[in-house]
Amino acid sequence: MHNKRFALFDYKNESGSNDFKEWTKTLQKVERAKLNAKLDMLEKLGSDLFPQVLTGTDTAGILKLRVKGNVQLRPMLCKGPIKNDEEFTLLFGAKERDSRLIPRNADEEADNRKKIIIENPNRRCSHERIS
Repeated sequence: MHNKRFALFDYKNESGSNDFKEWTKTLQKVERAKLNAKLDMLEKLGSDLFPQVLTGTDTAGILKLRVKGNVQLRPMLCKGPIKNDEEFTLLFGAKERDSRLIPRNADEEADNRKKIIIENPNRRCSHERIS
């Protein structure tokens, strides 16, 4: 039984496919398990996640979820952007190597996607879990 306090959403691209889901499918099984564990925590705790798990980026309003492992996952997300107190939207799947985001502009790309969703809330869907 989940005690969800926050809803999670995924960004959808212009053709309507779930970009975050596609990114998640490219991960190794162990990476997906770690990602899902962090997303479960995010659903329960939201911004109250332990420090260093949910951190800011160089782009205002864009957060990154820190998932440790052989590959450092850094999914980019935002609060809201429709109901800021109740939800998070997963905007862009990124990784980190040597303290650098891959791709480098992941936070800017996430911000562009956030703006698209604010103008058109149909450009996102409920988060699809890939195990």
